[in-house]
Amino acid sequence: MTSSNTPLEAGRTGRADQARVVRAARTAAPVPAPVRVAVADPEADRIAGLVQRLRSHWTRTGADIATRLRPGVDDARLDAVERQMGLLLPRGARAWWRAADGVDPVRTTFRTSAPTVGPGGWVPLGLDEAVQRATGQGPGLAAPPALLPVFARDEELIAVRLGSSRAVVEQLVLAEDKESYQHSWRVGLDELLSTWADALLAAVIWLPDAHDWVTDPFALQALPRAELLD
Repeated sequence: MTSSNTPLEAGRTGRADQARVVRAARTAAPVPAPVRVAVADPEADRIAGLVQRLRSHWTRTGADIATRLRPGVDDARLDAVERQMGLLLPRGARAWWRAADGVDPVRTTFRTSAPTVGPGGWVPLGLDEAVQRATGQGPGLAAPPALLPVFARDEELIAVRLGSSRAVVEQLVLAEDKESYQHSWRVGLDELLSTWADALLAAVIWLPDAHDWVTDPFALQALPRAELLD
């Protein structure tokens, strides 16, 4: 007879005799490098979009400027200009020069000329030329202090005011004394470019044989902000 104190399974061992499973220590996952998130810049985005609108109009009409617009500059060059001028470039102005850095001249049998945007006959300035005009190193009369020219027409300029975040441009007529100027209007760069794009669609026509623009004065006057097209 089996005693009631005999274990039911002779082969069973106690918990202390069981093999221990040793787990390897978990290593910490590598910390990912910080990701630089681009800050939304609606004004710069509008400027970039408007430059594309203008380019499409110039290309559609076959205007000289469509193939003479120089590629834009990089942020390092724009930063260098800010250090040179001692003032910040507005975001919209930076967006403009990132998209286009002036124009190459057009040479025909009869003349050499700089292509214009169309409305008003304005010539886009390269960044280096703009800085030269702003610092009095020519060509042309110097721009007033804290203003950086973006477009030129003889002794008239459309210049952006430095030191502000929003790109506000104004039309200037420079005086021969190099100290005074007449001011015609002041408007956001995005509104100016938008007005030009609308005019190219409705009132300004390219003449390939003449390498020049002509304007329908009646259609021009029907556009809003017609003073920006004069």
